[in-house]
Amino acid sequence: MFQLTDIPRILPEILLIVLALLVLGSDIFERWSNDAASQRERSRSAASLTIFGLVMIFVIVLLQSGYVYKLPEDAPVNFFTNIVRNLQSGGPVGDPILGVFATDHLTVIARLTLIAAALLTALLTLDFRPIGHPAEFYALLLSSTAGMGLMAAANELILAYLAVELTSIPLYIMAGYFRAETKSSEAGMKYFLFGALSSGILLYGMSLTYGFVANAFNASISANNLTQFDTIARAAFLSDDGRGMLILGMIFIIAGLGYKVAVVPFHGWSPDVYQGAPTPVTAFVSTASKAAGFFLLYRVLVTAFPGLNGSLESFDELSGWTTLLALLTLLTLIVGNLAALPQNNAKRLLAYSSIAQAGFILLALLAWASPLPIDREMGASALIYYLIVYTVTNIGAFGALAVVSMAVGGDELSDLNGLARRNLGLTVLFTVSVLSLAGIPPLAGFFAKFYVFMAAWQAGATWLVIIALVTTIISLYYYLRFLKAMFITAPADDTPIATPLGMNATLIVTTVLLLVLGIFPNLILSVIDQVQAVAGAGF
Repeated sequence: MFQLTDIPRILPEILLIVLALLVLGSDIFERWSNDAASQRERSRSAASLTIFGLVMIFVIVLLQSGYVYKLPEDAPVNFFTNIVRNLQSGGPVGDPILGVFATDHLTVIARLTLIAAALLTALLTLDFRPIGHPAEFYALLLSSTAGMGLMAAANELILAYLAVELTSIPLYIMAGYFRAETKSSEAGMKYFLFGALSSGILLYGMSLTYGFVANAFNASISANNLTQFDTIARAAFLSDDGRGMLILGMIFIIAGLGYKVAVVPFHGWSPDVYQGAPTPVTAFVSTASKAAGFFLLYRVLVTAFPGLNGSLESFDELSGWTTLLALLTLLTLIVGNLAALPQNNAKRLLAYSSIAQAGFILLALLAWASPLPIDREMGASALIYYLIVYTVTNIGAFGALAVVSMAVGGDELSDLNGLARRNLGLTVLFTVSVLSLAGIPPLAGFFAKFYVFMAAWQAGATWLVIIALVTTIISLYYYLRFLKAMFITAPADDTPIATPLGMNATLIVTTVLLLVLGIFPNLILSVIDQVQAVAGAGF
């Protein structure tokens, strides 16, 4: 039964929805007009309120987590300590709320990552060109972030599906927000059509899984528990009758979530959507949405299907999700990197780069299938660390690209020619993100890839690690194309490019994080290690 004491445990999601309503309501008091000054004023007001609110929510989640400060048991009782004590009572402790909403360390880390991604995206849009109906835009951003938090915490099929829809529907609208532009409208429509298809596949897989569980328990437990992940796992261990239905349901669930995270062969929508959507929206879709999808995929596989993990050593049996993910990893690494080679549009190139990066995340997820607990723990840490680093890196890369595209009106690689002569600071910040994507030390991207390779190697995925290393070398070619354009090729125009304050702040934050997390990875690995008990016990 839900109790009042459970409210602090879902407080971040509540605050995100409340903030979305406040942003919508505050727009009533702004000066409505079609002139550029009024549009700019409305956009900045909505963006500023969103940024301020996200900073406050991030601080609340950080305080709630206890990672930075843990209130002592013998702390004196006063107004402030009571607030902190009540907040931390909703930290990463206790069983899932009503059996469906987990508030463990994985959820808390996911919240911090996703809220930070939304905050950096809002900073990017602060000085972006004026957006029509800005309050609605930022309300959609916040609603999608709330959905992502629910995705990371979902411990039951119905909540997982609703969370995916709450995340996706606002993103469809945001991708096509510039309705007057053909590319933006096309991106929104393609994203919606592919998203609707993936939702149908996901829901079908969930219905097959539900049917297997209902048959396995034969009404011996409450119908309310049949869709919970731990109940699915128990049913898989207790019954072999109709096991094919469970395996088919698992495959459809992986396929449905595969669309959300854009892994091969479910990636067809992403290059067009990434290219056509407003660049800050592309940054959010390529990072926060993908991260939320992987958090949910991780929780589903290791909680609902831990007994169907198969083996990393061969392709002899397609009976487990490990072998299926190994195939997807192989395809994603090869197709993502090879398809990026001929691209001349910077956003499409980064789209295929994002697909290739998803292959490394899948490789980390595969390490959980090792029979040794220590390898599972390393795989879980590698997965979460890679998601955090990837989110920071891609926001930095797309953020720098947003500055250039806003200044020159395009996002082709040729638009980056001679950028070092037009804005050296922006070029350096962009370069750090590109080198981190390439895995160059001492940036965080290098340590993230090294950690994934080490975890997968120890788990037995030797052949996949070798392929990943080869594709990493291949990727250096198209990442170096960015550096060639910015530092070597002469620009068509020497006019200096200015970096707006909000965008500059985003790029500086991402650059500092990539340097700090690369040189001192233990700053967050010590926090990520707290997920190990969760990963090892099947949540």
